[in-house]
Parts: sequence; structure tokens; C-alpha cells
Amino acid sequence: MRRGNLSMANRTDRSRTYEDNVVHAELSFWGYHKGKQHAAEGYAPANTLAQLLSGRTDNPGHRILCLDMPARAGLINSVVMRLPTDYVAVLTARYCLPVEPSTGRPYEVSFLSELLGISTSVYRFRLHRAKVAYRQKIFSPTIASGG
Repeated sequence: MRRGNLSMANRTDRSRTYEDNVVHAELSFWGYHKGKQHAAEGYAPANTLAQLLSGRTDNPGHRILCLDMPARAGLINSVVMRLPTDYVAVLTARYCLPVEPSTGRPYEVSFLSELLGISTSVYRFRLHRAKVAYRQKIFSPTIASGG
């Protein structure tokens, strides 16, 4: 393959820092397992985000069994859940929702922002700030030095 034929995705990945790639990989891993957990609890894919944010499902009654996330996903979850609520909401919308049934692709930003009741620019801003906040928590100098 010639050098000039790089896809846009490759150029985007190369422009990210190592820390940005780690944040994206960890949040994707967390979102996959968190999404599986919510699906096992009976959240309908059509309105998963609304149900996740309100804490209810389509299935009434008590559920005893639930999927445990891998330990790494649990650690990521503990960091994410310490972020401000607005940040948790956009990270959940971005990383935990299943793909759009009709296209098999992730939901569009306009759809996710509408579900959250915010504009697309506010959604993008909060998503960026949430990733920055997560990055600061995991790459904090006190964590890196063991203190």
C-alpha cells in the first residue's frame, strides 16, 4: 500500500497521544462490559440510555443474578462513577449503548445529544471534558508515583 492511501481513521489514531489512546481503549472496554451487564438486566436497546439514567428496566420484579464485570472493567467503572454526573451520562451514552439496530453502527451524536436533552455542541464539549477528567484521574502524578 502506498503511503498516501492512509485512511482517515489511521490518521486520527496517529494524532492521538498515548494517554488518549489508553483512555479510549479503557472506556471502550468498560462500555462493552457495562453494556453487557445492562442488557442482561433487561434494558431494552431502544431506550437503554433513558433507562440507565433513570435506574429502571422494562422487567418488573427482583433480579438476583447479574453479570460480573471483569476486574479491570470494575476498576474503570469505579473511576468513571466518581466523575460528575453529566460526565457519566455522556460516557454512558458514548460507550455503553449497543449499536443502532438498523445500521449496525454506533448512534449518531445528534441522537445521543437529543436523548440527553442537550445540544450536540454541549454533548461534544462534555464528552471531551469527561475524557480529560478520566485521563487526569488515571494519569495523576500521585497514582504514577504510588503515593
